[in-house]
Amino acid sequence: MVLMNKKSDGFTIVELLMVIVVIGILAAISVVAYNGVAAKARDSQRAQDIKTIAKALEVYYIDNGRYPLSTGSTSINNSWSASADASWANLAAQLKPYIGELPVDPTNNGSGIGSTNYGYGYYSNPNTTAASTNFCSASGDYQFYILTYNREGSGLTRETSGTCVGSGLGNSYQDYYRAVR
Repeated sequence: MVLMNKKSDGFTIVELLMVIVVIGILAAISVVAYNGVAAKARDSQRAQDIKTIAKALEVYYIDNGRYPLSTGSTSINNSWSASADASWANLAAQLKPYIGELPVDPTNNGSGIGSTNYGYGYYSNPNTTAASTNFCSASGDYQFYILTYNREGSGLTRETSGTCVGSGLGNSYQDYYRAVR
């Protein structure tokens, strides 16, 4: 009796399935890691954009003695400028001599004036007395502006420049920068 040697060329189905499973696991890990890195990069860009806009607003204030007016039809008393609508172009026109192009949120899928939107919001009150606003309370006459934005990361970034007691912003905004003079 003659025994034939079986020559095995190729892979078994079990081996192929194992390779496919391992590749699938590695792909899933890569996608999750990439999404986290991309969100952090967008948050970093938002923080830089807010600082850039704030610098332009301060130079505008030095030249004009007031902050630019916020105009728009966005909710909250119809006086916010939002990066997702035409009112942002009005603000950009006022800041044109001070900033090349007014930044918009990397995602820019909303007004920036709410807790679930990704966009920038700007509100100014150039001639304010202590009792006239619920966004900021200070003694004497003062002017202020608020830049709102939402981050994808956890935690809050709420910065204030100047003296401002109290805030009507509450939890409607995840993150903001507020300047008072």
